Amino acid sequence: MKVWELEKDYQAILSFIMRCREQNRGDIKSRVEAIRQEVKEGGEEAIKGLCRRFDRWEGDYDLKIDKKDIERAASGVSRQDLSVIKGMIRNVGLYHKNQGLKTRVYKRKGLIVEETIVPVERALVYVPGGKAAYPSSMIMGVVPARIAGVRDIYITTPTPGGVLHPYVAATAMLLGTTEIYRIGGAQAVYAFSYGIGSIPKVDMIVGPGNAYVDEAKRDVYGTVGIDMLAGPSELIVLCTDGFSPDLVAKDLFSQAEHDEMATVGLLSNSRAHIEEVIKSIDRLKATNERRDIIENALKANSFFVYFEDIDKAVDFINAVAPEHMELIGHKAIGEKILYPGIIYIGPMTPVAMGDYYIGTNHVLPTGGAGRFTGGLSVDSFKRRRVQVEIDRDFLERYGDKAVRLARIEGLFAHGESIKARKGAKI
Repeated sequence: MKVWELEKDYQAILSFIMRCREQNRGDIKSRVEAIRQEVKEGGEEAIKGLCRRFDRWEGDYDLKIDKKDIERAASGVSRQDLSVIKGMIRNVGLYHKNQGLKTRVYKRKGLIVEETIVPVERALVYVPGGKAAYPSSMIMGVVPARIAGVRDIYITTPTPGGVLHPYVAATAMLLGTTEIYRIGGAQAVYAFSYGIGSIPKVDMIVGPGNAYVDEAKRDVYGTVGIDMLAGPSELIVLCTDGFSPDLVAKDLFSQAEHDEMATVGLLSNSRAHIEEVIKSIDRLKATNERRDIIENALKANSFFVYFEDIDKAVDFINAVAPEHMELIGHKAIGEKILYPGIIYIGPMTPVAMGDYYIGTNHVLPTGGAGRFTGGLSVDSFKRRRVQVEIDRDFLERYGDKAVRLARIEGLFAHGESIKARKGAKI
């Protein structure tokens, strides 16, 4: 594995990461467009055909999963594991419960503006499930949606072989959410964006997914709202002090195992440390249960960077804006790091704990989107409603100025709308 030098290779490393993020997107875009056309033209039968193709359905299944089938699937989960899932639900709820935009009233003489916060009515929580089951992602979507006051919450998830995963079923039961569909991939995004057949049209789609889901969400934005483009996983580990090479390797594995397109990297101010981490990777991956996925991700999308100037390293991380970041070493540096989706501080705070049991949301911006947006939250499911009223005095005081601005912009009817009220008996 190549070791870069940050001060010498800064732009080259950035270019490499950009290529990792954009890899195959052109090909994926054309495939996703074909899926969209197939869904819009063929309706529910086309969706079932895509599920047979991508999820290897061997039979004919209803797209909406019957409540009895959910209960049956959930029945195989042990009480101990149900307790663990309940604990995660509780922790996520505790963290999110005090989030939320606040109402306000703005007043001036003759003017009152009221801002109230209203939830979206219908939300889809996409739960990945192609290469692994992710009941945790269901929790991360459903809990803040419910706190926000979303009226109708739907879940959709891939079902390999047509079978709903027991832990996804059990989590849905614990959440009290049984509107579940067995649709994955881009076809799920299009089905709920357009309301195909009996599938409800939603106002918003949230949840992480693979590059196909990400591209479809990009495509439907405007028809529906989306949380963000949450594509293949990303992690940068920044070490300013010596730290266990084995633990660094395992942290990199924890994100690389999601997807062959995951991007992971290490920045360290010690060449020897980087070499030790690489040795640990070579040794430990041999016994990892998801070795093939990890190997492919590391081979295509990993980077190892030696730096001397910590400010340059911080600048680099802010430019990349990775989904996750671990800072192990000089804690105060964290205040200068602004744009990762989330920052985990210290040797006892691995990404994996945030994925499951801290309570913070693990649906986070990828691809550099952290420079302008944050992770999924209660606010993601809310919108600001603005109501305005002015009186005659305000109109008389400022109307001529507004009319003049309308003329400056060449909008004659705007001005006439205002002038018609000046002096009129209304």
